Amino acid sequence: MYCDNLDFYLEQLPRVGAVKLPSVKDASWRSRTYDQCMKELGVKSYGENLQANLEFLRHSSIITDLLPKLVELAKQQLNVNVSPNDVYNVCRLVRPGDASEGYRGHFDSHLFTLVTPLNIPNFSNVRNGGQLHYFPMARKQPRNEIQNIFGKVAYKRYNSETGFEKLATKTVRKIDDFQDYCPLLFMGNTTFHGNSPIQANSTENRMTILTHFFDPSPRYGLGAVMRKIRRR
Repeated sequence: MYCDNLDFYLEQLPRVGAVKLPSVKDASWRSRTYDQCMKELGVKSYGENLQANLEFLRHSSIITDLLPKLVELAKQQLNVNVSPNDVYNVCRLVRPGDASEGYRGHFDSHLFTLVTPLNIPNFSNVRNGGQLHYFPMARKQPRNEIQNIFGKVAYKRYNSETGFEKLATKTVRKIDDFQDYCPLLFMGNTTFHGNSPIQANSTENRMTILTHFFDPSPRYGLGAVMRKIRRR
């Protein structure tokens, strides 16, 4: 793995809700993975389990190094039995001027989410370049699917730039532009998060790979249903 001391970061994760891992800016696979993802995506902005994405998981040793430790963390500290096969991979591309991608705040269905930056706009000329706004531990771990659904619905009122600002007065908000190319690992279903849009005058795309680990919801829970809809 590109991170040699995973235990140090994972010990903090349940307590603080999100941790930054060492930079992948100089990783040999980063630019290659970006180019491969661009080819596979074509005109799309969202791709699940792309071949380039799966190769990235192997190159970065996420499956061999990080995954087993997250399985252990889920079982021992969160008291959730999980399957190591429950990994959901997404490549996300946001092009300049795509305002529809802005401030779509949500909780993930999965226990853990890893955001790995592949290509990040230069922020010297733009105010909004797709920064990630995230609120670690905005809610408690849902005890069941009903609590999960009602919790997500309750936070829908924050789905706007104004909503993000309002929530920031009530709980801790962090903003990450990923200029350092440090991946972010956070508690997915307790961290409210969303991105600002990329201004039209930006000349660069923003691409990240999102690796989601372990959906504790039932087979026909909200997260599973939404993923089936997206695949249509």
